[in-house]
Formats: sequence, C-alpha cells, structure tokens
Amino acid sequence: FCHWAGPLGNRPPEFQDALYKGKWKEAYEILSQTNDFPEFTGRICPALCEKSCVLKLAIDAPVTIREDEAAIIEAAFREGYIKPRTYPRNGKKVAVVGSGPAGMAAANQLNRRGYEVTVFEKYELPGGLLRFGIPNLKLGKNIIDRRIRLMEQEGIVFKVNTMVGNEVSAKEIASTFD
Repeated sequence: FCHWAGPLGNRPPEFQDALYKGKWKEAYEILSQTNDFPEFTGRICPALCEKSCVLKLAIDAPVTIREDEAAIIEAAFREGYIKPRTYPRNGKKVAVVGSGPAGMAAANQLNRRGYEVTVFEKYELPGGLLRFGIPNLKLGKNIIDRRIRLMEQEGIVFKVNTMVGNEVSAKEIASTFD
C-alpha cells in the first residue's frame, strides 16, 4: 500500500529492509533510484506512504518512513556515497526557469541525460519555495545549499538575480538554448 500512496514511486519496503539489515549504501541506492532529493522529502513530505503503511492500517503504528529517508540520505552524505558525477554530454543546452523543487528536479534529470543545464532564478539564491517558503525548523537552508553545490559540481549553472523577461528576454533564451 505504501508504494501506491506516494507520488514519487519510492520503494519504502525495499529501502526499509536494507536499513533494517544495516545495509546503508544499498538503502541509499534503492532510495535514490526514485527520488532526486530525499534530504528534502525526508523532512517536508506529508508522508502519505506512512498513512498507508500496513502497520498503520493494522495496529496504528506505521514505519517512520520519512525519518528513515532522512537518516539514509544523511548517512550517504556522511559516508561519502554521494559524490559529484559527470555525465556524457549530448551537445544540447537547456534553460530551466525557476529553481524551486520542480526546477531543481528538472535540471537534475536533464543534466543526467547529458544536457548542459542553466537554471534562471529571479531571487538572490536558488531553491525557490524550498528556501523562501519553508521555515528553517522544517528544512535548514544548509541542506538546500549542500544539494545546490553538488548540482553545480555536476555541471548545472545557476544564474541568480536573473528574472526571465527582465534581466534576460524570452527571445534570448529561445535563441541561446535548445
């Protein structure tokens, strides 16, 4: 039931089982197959999967999937499982407008597929609603900054203080990017 409840297609029983067995790297690998940013979802997701957990349905005591997600990704960073990667380039350039959760995910996926990605952000720092809409007690900005640094090391360019339509025209974007 937990598989169907969450929109990400995560596999909670599989990464939970690896975690239970002490296989932290395997848990991270399972989690990262379906989730670009478990460090965010493990902190701010409404945890629909937990509400659908068979233990929640049976004895009102679901597995703590969100907290386990956050623990897995923090261990992955701490243990060095996460390192910047390079991807073969396909020769095409893509502009992403906005660096909120959707923009970051789009940029991340496109980068992995070989596109040269530039993210345009109107504010002074990337992150959109993650940064400016979620209080620090739910999501520390250092967590966002750590992921942005990794994305930059993997080749994604963030152009902040750059509003499409003001500092750069849509025409310029269309003529510069594929």
